Amino acid sequence: MGSPALQAALTRVDELAPLVRAAAAESEGLGRLAPTVVDELHRADLFRMLLPAERGGGGLTIPESVEVVERVAALDASTGWTLAILAYGPLMMRRLAPDAYDALCADPTALVAGSLNPATARAERAEGGYVFNGTATYASGSAHARWLAAGAVVTEHGEFVIRDGAPQIRAGVMPIDQARCLNTWNVAGMRATGSSHYEFHDVPVADGWTFNPFDAGDVHTDDVFLRIPLIDQLGGGLAAAATGAARNAIDRFVELAAAKVPVGADRSLLVERGNAHRAVGEAEGLYRASRATLLDGADSAWRRGVAGLPFTVADLASYRVSMVAAVRIAAQAVDLMHDVAGMDAVLSGSVLGRCWRDVHTLSQHVLLAPHRYNIAGRVFLGLDPGEPVI
Repeated sequence: MGSPALQAALTRVDELAPLVRAAAAESEGLGRLAPTVVDELHRADLFRMLLPAERGGGGLTIPESVEVVERVAALDASTGWTLAILAYGPLMMRRLAPDAYDALCADPTALVAGSLNPATARAERAEGGYVFNGTATYASGSAHARWLAAGAVVTEHGEFVIRDGAPQIRAGVMPIDQARCLNTWNVAGMRATGSSHYEFHDVPVADGWTFNPFDAGDVHTDDVFLRIPLIDQLGGGLAAAATGAARNAIDRFVELAAAKVPVGADRSLLVERGNAHRAVGEAEGLYRASRATLLDGADSAWRRGVAGLPFTVADLASYRVSMVAAVRIAAQAVDLMHDVAGMDAVLSGSVLGRCWRDVHTLSQHVLLAPHRYNIAGRVFLGLDPGEPVI
């Protein structure tokens, strides 16, 4: 059944369902969530679900948040994805200095979007902090955020700062109005996430507003969220957008099948046809497998954090595999529904068509793409992962 806090959050999602479904096409056209959807997500306190209750948040765990994101994504994948990005901002906020964390928690509109990819930005050491220059790539939900988190390679006097043989990485949180949106998000699916690049020049960021985006977790802290590596926490909610898209596709096909008479000599409804029976049965099984795989991975990681156990590369690879597998299995379910729906799936405005575009677009995210199998496979074979991010 889940905790009372989880059940309350899911109830609030269900109350928003008619609005989110009705606004999905508008959001896709806008290239960002419709204002009414953002307002209602705020009113439902879903953006704050991972903040502690004593901070005015929902007090959910990571696995519980995955369930909430999936329930929203079953209404619209872009809305679920945007919620995951912005509601997971507190996972980064916890790693800031106490005064910065306090300031962000005190402002219910203080949503954080951004990119932890350090390859396109530099953080030059300066007195009391850093000066950030570069680009934050694919900043989903940024149209609704007041703050931008940007990963960067640390430099000093223009030279990379090397420690233990590797460049040092730092992420900084800056007011988003100190960066410029480049309007680069021109894609087939997930259009309403507004995942454009942001450019910033000579932005000073105090040390307390920066953090290590690739920290390995601290098993000695009382905060379970800080015991689990940050990069491992961020992917579960994103993968839930795929399982939600699969749920949405199956439900919309069931509605279609009850009314559609396919072209042909047989004038029976689609719901009466064997190909529909097989497709729905198989898709439902794939959806359940996808969801179970994702939640099992999230639960395992969370239990390890609660127990204060360190995360080995094998632990990280196991959770990553659950995310990637969940996305790929969910995509198979969507493909089945898309194919058996016929032309209805490709008509302009088709929800099935949007589910198909969305799931195949989000599956290319760097943390969810098939390449992650290569890295995990190396770990399972006893080799070095070959990359810093598993």
